Amino acid sequence: MKMKAKQITLIIVALLISAVFLYPMYVSTQEEKYCESLKDKIKELEDESSIKDIKILKLENSLLETESELSAMNEEVKRLSDENGIFTSMLGEIETQPGGHEILKNLFNQFSDE
Repeated sequence: MKMKAKQITLIIVALLISAVFLYPMYVSTQEEKYCESLKDKIKELEDESSIKDIKILKLENSLLETESELSAMNEEVKRLSDENGIFTSMLGEIETQPGGHEILKNLFNQFSDE
């Protein structure tokens, strides 16, 4: 009986020693898996961030183009407004001349029928 108790004790001690040495390896493997999953998630987030950065740059470029177009349109409106002012003054001068009102009326009727 004594021998069997020693053998069982040795087996238990051997199992405990094995567990003591194997447990850190198990924990280390789990930590490595967790680290790898974190690295994968970081890579995924970096990729998403890069895609969003590209989209932001495209939107900024589009905004700059739109601002440029708007500026050109404003310049054209100003030019047309100035031109309209000149023609209004010219027409006012023509209308105040003798027979000017009739000439403008005839021209207006002629071009408004088209």
